[in-house]
Amino acid sequence: MNKLLYVFVLLISACISAQNAFTAIEIQVERGRGGAVAKIVDDFMKDAKFKENSGFNLERLWQGGGDFTHRFVFYGPIGDRGRAEGDMSEYENNAFWSNIRPFMQKTRAFSGRVIDWKQGNDKQSNLLVYDVIVKNPTNYAKAHKTILKKLGSSEFKNRTVAFGTYDVGRPRGATHWVLLSGEGTDDLIMMHKNLQEKYAKEMTEYFTNRGEVIDLRDVRIERISQYN
Repeated sequence: MNKLLYVFVLLISACISAQNAFTAIEIQVERGRGGAVAKIVDDFMKDAKFKENSGFNLERLWQGGGDFTHRFVFYGPIGDRGRAEGDMSEYENNAFWSNIRPFMQKTRAFSGRVIDWKQGNDKQSNLLVYDVIVKNPTNYAKAHKTILKKLGSSEFKNRTVAFGTYDVGRPRGATHWVLLSGEGTDDLIMMHKNLQEKYAKEMTEYFTNRGEVIDLRDVRIERISQYN
């Protein structure tokens, strides 16, 4: 239960190195039918065997999700992710999507990579994901590592902190995603308060050094179930 990702993801998801990728499928589920979707997913995934460092998350989209209510996240090493060889037949895969499709009123999908991932603790089951356009990825990566080093043992000690790219199907034209974890809405709000009040100097340096970034969307995501 320590590998989550969240894309998009994104992710989105659960990856821990720059060699990992994800595909996130956001869906709109009719109110009151989320439990049925979770049941179909669990029946299909509960005995699944995945390739090394691969897995699947079912997540719920809350604030900022718009019309989309849930998402599926498939993750693993680039070029070698997914179910283990021979673990799933084409018939079983087609049957799963046939069962889930009537609950999917609207869908969209996107894929990308994980550039950096610092894992938090298991209580941090809520994810705040920002979709952004980064003008200078090199400067952004350096600024990310610097702020993580400065706050990694304080505000970010128990949080998952990550960022990566959108490479296919970029939502709203976003080039990158940024992820921060928390225990719930109030914990995420408190994190922002602390960053603005306790770490104003560090955050000012971060925003200056990362270069121009255009914020497109932020969404709170809750992990429902994870299979790996």
